[in-house]
Amino acid sequence: MRIAIVGAGYVGLVTAACLAHVGHDVVCLDVDAARIERLHGGELPVHEPGLDELVAEGRGADRLRFTTDYADTRGTELVIVAVGTLDADEEWDGTIVRTAVKSIAADATLPRNIVIRSTLLPGTARGIAAEVREIDPSVVIAHNPEFTREAVAVADFLDPDRVVIGVDGHDEGGPATALAEALREVYEPLEAPVVVTDLTSAETIKVASNVFLAAKITFANEISRLTAAAGADAAAVVDGMGLDKRIVRNFLSPGPGFGGSCFPSQARALPQVAASHGVQTPLMDAIWPSNVSQADWLLDGLERAAGRPLDGMRVALLGLTFKAGTDDLRESPAVRLGQALLARGAAVAAFDPVSLEAGVALVSGGAPDAHIEAAPSAADACAGADAVVVATEWPEFAALDWAGIAPSMAGAVVVDGRRVVDTEAAAAAGLRVVAMGVEVTGAVLQPVD
Repeated sequence: MRIAIVGAGYVGLVTAACLAHVGHDVVCLDVDAARIERLHGGELPVHEPGLDELVAEGRGADRLRFTTDYADTRGTELVIVAVGTLDADEEWDGTIVRTAVKSIAADATLPRNIVIRSTLLPGTARGIAAEVREIDPSVVIAHNPEFTREAVAVADFLDPDRVVIGVDGHDEGGPATALAEALREVYEPLEAPVVVTDLTSAETIKVASNVFLAAKITFANEISRLTAAAGADAAAVVDGMGLDKRIVRNFLSPGPGFGGSCFPSQARALPQVAASHGVQTPLMDAIWPSNVSQADWLLDGLERAAGRPLDGMRVALLGLTFKAGTDDLRESPAVRLGQALLARGAAVAAFDPVSLEAGVALVSGGAPDAHIEAAPSAADACAGADAVVVATEWPEFAALDWAGIAPSMAGAVVVDGRRVVDTEAAAAAGLRVVAMGVEVTGAVLQPVD
């Protein structure tokens, strides 16, 4: 099928490359000329494992092209809108999506089938569809939310749990039905279950799924607080819980909190949508405040382990992105940890293998007198440190040479916020490892003083 993608950012580029990979003819458009120029040169604007290979494959087979000109989308059978969803104030008003859709609808030479892939809050697509009908009643709107996770987006796209298609109305045999069937054809190579529903239900499936997963992470974090206080091991607890088929282990991992572009904004926004309808959601209301408080809870544990306040300490912060395998710093819990360390008077030496300079700038807030430096390596960050905090689960942090690092440190405390540290190697090097969800006294891990 001939498909146009509007938006060459994270969602749009993954969608374009993957659809080309399964055999569709795709043109990907973005109004950012510099971004398109970079793509023409083989340079991707996002860090996503496996995506560069798919882009190269699609371009080499002439199934994937990039453009800034809407005229190049003429002749395609449908256009998928995958632009940003948040405005400059991080609000979910749908302005960017609405503007793109209405611009396409206003040009009768462009496809009349418009599919919104961008994440929307419940009710937004229905409003856009109503506005589009006033422009051109022949335009048909569908919502096809994405369910890809950063760092594994290609695999998620090509092997999805489900494909969700929301259409405007239930006109048996009409244009909306025809668009739903066209989308079934688009995703047929993926052999995934397909859910066809109305626009608002499709929006809610996506946002509710993310908020539920955010709640699951939050629950694991709060359990880790309990286990640390009660003398249990959070890892053993969530492993045991995860064997229950009703619960499963995914997203049940204690850590410094969730981050990224999706979970934080949606965990804040969905309760607001509920409130606008007069619906009380005390459970959802509590998710974001609990998540934010996780940084201070972790640092309280660091102070107890070190036996002194953070004020005046030098702390190595390992990891700045919100998760491993991505360069995304948005709402990163590692950044929140860095900011909290500075606020408590600590000096920070930070290292991240992908987003170091940008991450340090974000932590410092641009303040020239902020006590934070970018270290060229994890070992350099640890040199002279009173304590180490592992904030992102980069694989290289699991393989650190603690025997070589420990002699360079001023202190002996390692706070493993991601449960990735080789505790035996660190303890053998004379370091006191405090793992997430374990009593600071070391009742479980028996850290070395």
